Amino acid sequence: MIASIPTLIQGLAVSCLAAAAYFSIYRINEVLDPWALYAQGINLIFLPAGIKHLSILMGGKWGALGCFLALFVLANEFWSGQPLYLLAFYAFISTAATWVAIVISLRFLGISPDLKNLRFFHLPIIDCITTAAHGFTTNSFFIAAGMKSEHFVQNALAMMFGDFTGSFIILTLLWFALTIWKKLQAPSGKM
Repeated sequence: MIASIPTLIQGLAVSCLAAAAYFSIYRINEVLDPWALYAQGINLIFLPAGIKHLSILMGGKWGALGCFLALFVLANEFWSGQPLYLLAFYAFISTAATWVAIVISLRFLGISPDLKNLRFFHLPIIDCITTAAHGFTTNSFFIAAGMKSEHFVQNALAMMFGDFTGSFIILTLLWFALTIWKKLQAPSGKM
């Protein structure tokens, strides 16, 4: 973080950036609904999952806070008619499952908190762990809250597939962008 700006202000800025990115990518993802919507709350290509993973990986608790807020706002649209406390709990469960799974993944893979030893091949492994945790935890919540009543395993697997696909697309696009950026920044004789 930048030393001259208070940590709280930097954290709130990270939260705002994560919320805006999640919300914006969700809106873009809605274009895919006619082809990729599996069931309410489950999309077979869910790009916001990639934003959530990146936000939590890079912004920690502040990135998670931003994703939570964006998901809470969006949940009021796609789960309309549900009580606000239930939507807040859904947004919390969804975000917390991803956050906890990322923390566990980083420890399991021996990746340092500053991500200096993170490599591209780690990302699909982290993605598999987080999407499994998120898919089963979130769908357990849906059933416990009475928001869904059947097809637990199918819904959880479909959510895992959609989250993994969306995350993989976002992370691959980021990797390509960083690769191109690195090449453009290289001195002209070293390309």
